[in-house]
Amino acid sequence: MDDAVGYGNDGPIVSAAWLADHLNQSEVRVLDARPGAAYAAGHLPGAWWFDPYPTKLRSSAPDAVAAFVAESAAGLRRAGVRPGERVVVYEDVAGTSAARVVWLLDYLGHGGGALLDGGLAAWVAAGGATTRAVPEPDPSAFVPVPAPALLASADEIAGAIAAGGDRLRVLDTRGQPERMAGTIPGSIPLDWVEHLNPDGTLRPPTTLRARYATAGLTPEDERPIVAFCGSGYRAAHAYVVLKALGFPTVANYAPSWAEWGRRSDLPVAR
Repeated sequence: MDDAVGYGNDGPIVSAAWLADHLNQSEVRVLDARPGAAYAAGHLPGAWWFDPYPTKLRSSAPDAVAAFVAESAAGLRRAGVRPGERVVVYEDVAGTSAARVVWLLDYLGHGGGALLDGGLAAWVAAGGATTRAVPEPDPSAFVPVPAPALLASADEIAGAIAAGGDRLRVLDTRGQPERMAGTIPGSIPLDWVEHLNPDGTLRPPTTLRARYATAGLTPEDERPIVAFCGSGYRAAHAYVVLKALGFPTVANYAPSWAEWGRRSDLPVAR
């Protein structure tokens, strides 16, 4: 069985070969995180459409987080997500929308999410079938139990900066043009696209561990890592990859630059 190029299939990344072997098992649920039109044009057999974009989190304020939890949980209930399921999420490649859903499943206490390595392209390349048939509605009673450690806040990051030192490692997953316009002081730059091969599959774990090591980040260093980007999607990709690489404590600052960049009380480095 293909192990997603060294990641295994028991963590947050699974291969197309693994999914082909397990697709029809009752404890496996597949979510398509692409736009609705792409889903309608053809998707994996049995896949439910899950749109990750209506539930963006734009603020660290408690009321905004509470609304985000409620809206996200409602979406997962509509998609039929149940405790104990292995929920495989995909898009065209191993991209940020699918990774965002995997992080969301972890944050809301489900913990069974996995990114399909290479996405739909890898599935089709491996001989997998697609369909336009939409599964019958199968709503669940999923109850979220948020894990606060997986969602960083602006005040948490700002407090760490004000305290000095480097007890919190902040990872900027955006591209260079965005970083040059402003970033969180002391953040470590590593563009999320460096995770991918040209065909949209993930680069091998040995390669990515080495790349992160050159940025000063290793699994042996147990200091928490907080990833951010523009709105929490590229940061979620880093969350999934770092989790797969064995980093012990990683969080997503989901409001990301959409919040940090507009708050005049927060420091900005250029």
